[in-house]
Amino acid sequence: MPTAFAQTTTISVGNGPIAVAVNETTNKAYVVNRDSGTVTVIDGSDNTTTTVPVGGGPNAVAVNEATNTIYVTNFNSSTATVIDGSNNTTTTVPVGGGPNAVAVNETTNKAYVASLYSGTVTVIDGSDNTTTTVAAGGGPVAIAVNEATNMVYAANQFRGTVIVIDGSDNTVIATVPAGDFPGAVAVNEATNTIYVANRISGDVTLIDGSDNTVIATVPTAGINPQPLVVNGVTNTIYVANTSVRDGCS
Repeated sequence: MPTAFAQTTTISVGNGPIAVAVNETTNKAYVVNRDSGTVTVIDGSDNTTTTVPVGGGPNAVAVNEATNTIYVTNFNSSTATVIDGSNNTTTTVPVGGGPNAVAVNETTNKAYVASLYSGTVTVIDGSDNTTTTVAAGGGPVAIAVNEATNMVYAANQFRGTVIVIDGSDNTVIATVPAGDFPGAVAVNEATNTIYVANRISGDVTLIDGSDNTVIATVPTAGINPQPLVVNGVTNTIYVANTSVRDGCS
């Protein structure tokens, strides 16, 4: 019989919460509130909250635990807000148009922002918040980092491709075909495999990170797969689908 879990605490945040990230080191959670243009910081020790104003239409967040820095993309204002986790002060960094996703490489202290409208990835140097712009194809909507290889993967929904960026010099070293309308990407660093969820074709593309070739295309049971996450310990990939195909359960 399945184990029953009870809800323990409900915490009020801003309007339109859309994304959340955790800093395990400091025991803080960061909730992005799209409609109120804020981030709610939750102290895990007592569930008290602090509200941090950010830019317009914030929609994604990533945490660098090594530096206690939080990166928030602001879709409407084409900026990223950099939050100092020690005191919740902020710095605004210009990025491309329509920033939609962010990922962090803690080893190199870099953050990568994928911008839908400008077709770019903005590289933010965490040491001084200076930026470098990398052309990344049509409509990058998702981004992931392999810290072990210092490679960055941006999924381009309009071109059905994944752009591979070498983090050592910010050059694009490969363009890999994916499925129709890729909308999410994740990396298994242990196997150096990249997983791309394709929303319209309803499948997942597997890319070999050693040579950027497509290993396989795996159909999903659902329609419009988008969020996906990798468990590197068990080598298991979880894909969320917004609906179910006819005949599948």
